[in-house]
Amino acid sequence: MKRDIFKLLAAALVLFLMAACGGGDKNDEDAQPDGDTTDSGTVEPTDTGDTAPDGDTGDTDPDGDIGDTETDDDNGDTEDPAVMQAYSVADAHAEAVSAEIVEANTRLGLNIFEKLAVGKHENIMISPLSISIAMAMAANGTENESLAEMKEVLGYGEMDLPTVNEQFRELIASLVSADKDLVLEVANSIWVDEIFSEEIRDEFITVLEESYDAELFKADFGDDETVELINSWVAEKTHDKIDKIIDSIGPQTVMHLINAVYFKAAWSIAFDKEATFTAKFILADGTLTDAEYMGFKEYSSLNGVKYGDYVISDQDVAGVRIPYGRDAFAFYAYVANPSFEAAIDGVLTVDEIISNFVKKGNFTGYMPSAAPNYYKIHLPKFKFEYKESLVEIFKSLGVEKLFEDGGMSAAHSALYVSGITHKTYIDVNEEGTEASAVTDIEADVGGPENFPGFYGRRPFFFFIRDERNGTILFMGKVEKPEYEE
Repeated sequence: MKRDIFKLLAAALVLFLMAACGGGDKNDEDAQPDGDTTDSGTVEPTDTGDTAPDGDTGDTDPDGDIGDTETDDDNGDTEDPAVMQAYSVADAHAEAVSAEIVEANTRLGLNIFEKLAVGKHENIMISPLSISIAMAMAANGTENESLAEMKEVLGYGEMDLPTVNEQFRELIASLVSADKDLVLEVANSIWVDEIFSEEIRDEFITVLEESYDAELFKADFGDDETVELINSWVAEKTHDKIDKIIDSIGPQTVMHLINAVYFKAAWSIAFDKEATFTAKFILADGTLTDAEYMGFKEYSSLNGVKYGDYVISDQDVAGVRIPYGRDAFAFYAYVANPSFEAAIDGVLTVDEIISNFVKKGNFTGYMPSAAPNYYKIHLPKFKFEYKESLVEIFKSLGVEKLFEDGGMSAAHSALYVSGITHKTYIDVNEEGTEASAVTDIEADVGGPENFPGFYGRRPFFFFIRDERNGTILFMGKVEKPEYEE
């Protein structure tokens, strides 16, 4: 009996030891599923779609690390606690921006853009963000009828100025550290004639400093050097893309309110430089010119790039969305999409596309949402500058008191706006986009391819949008794409 018990115990011990030896290998393997695959990351799905011009073939992450094939490093980079904390803070500010203020700024931008762009066959771009911020600062100097006009035209509705100021404070804060793979800077300044500085109400200056982070400068407006100082500030804040906003200072001018916006971002997936080609572009009058078209060699892994087709006035329109960086900002473009050989008289014009957006007052319903697919994208490279006075535009929209004596009486009893100058710059190429804008408020006193695909072979409408709350940073149309290195 005892021998039987010992035999059973011995057998159990042998089985236990066999299981322990075999099971140990299996457990080790299960506990480290990545142990045998750390050297094979290049065959993961995220490493098969990069169309970056540097020839790397691994990065499909929309984090803007163009050409980066180190997926682990990429993930570690975007998960850096400091970066994620910065995103969290920026996104919280973005969420605090009300839909009402975004809608007001968008509608104002569309209204101004329509008046500037429709009927003019030239490249045009404005920054609704820059204009809205500058005009909001000026609104703080108005009261009574002048304030009522400003609120009506700027779309503030029932919002009082403290609420408006708080909204812009949140909006500006949301753009700081919004994406590690792009540069987005907003700067505001107040330039006051030193002999008049004591006359401006302290409350006006204080609210611009606190809500708009505006810098206050007191200078001799009778000295030509002040013109250089103002233009130097503009050049610095736009990274020298806009080097001058004023030529001189008039004898009655006592204040300049200036906003500057600078934007530089890499596409989430860069265009392939080897895929850039020269082809014809159809001008508004039907004549042809050469343009350089950007594209991709591969279309199967364009992460975040989306295409949509729409019907406007019974005609086909193609829309494309191309993201920047971590996909918090994106470039949109819309173009009539008939056959390349279609007669110009029968094709929807870019002005008609713009007017349709203006009638809607927003972009709802025209956001490309199709899943990434094998559609083609031929986007012309373009670079241009634009400058325009907005005084007559705002007068046509209903702002009149602002330009009359005392139009900014909340800042000073005799102050009024004598000029609004808006200047922009944009460069769109294979790597990404660089754009800047300055708004200066001068105050005085007393192809053959067919659907589906985006083929920018005709004048097209574009804008750059903050995807978190819908803020439009820039808006323009390209009538003739030109690019000089």
